[in-house]
Amino acid sequence: MALRITGKREGPTGANTHYRLSDERIVTRADAVAMCKRGELPGYHVVVINGVEYLRDNPDTREEDNIDSQPDI
Repeated sequence: MALRITGKREGPTGANTHYRLSDERIVTRADAVAMCKRGELPGYHVVVINGVEYLRDNPDTREEDNIDSQPDI
C-alpha cells in the first residue's frame, strides 16, 4: 500500500519540520522530500518556497488528506 502522511510537526515559524507516515515512521522534511522525489510518496509533490523544499498534497477535492489538516505529532 502507498505511504501517506498522517501527521506533521511544525517548527517555531509554522513550517513543517517532520512528518509521520502511514507506516508510523517519523521523518524529517528533507527525508520526506527525498522520498517524494524518488516516487515513494505518491499523492504528494515538492514545492520550493524561498529556496526551501516542502511537500504539498496533489490537488483534489478532499480536505482531509491535506497535510495542514493532519494532526500535530
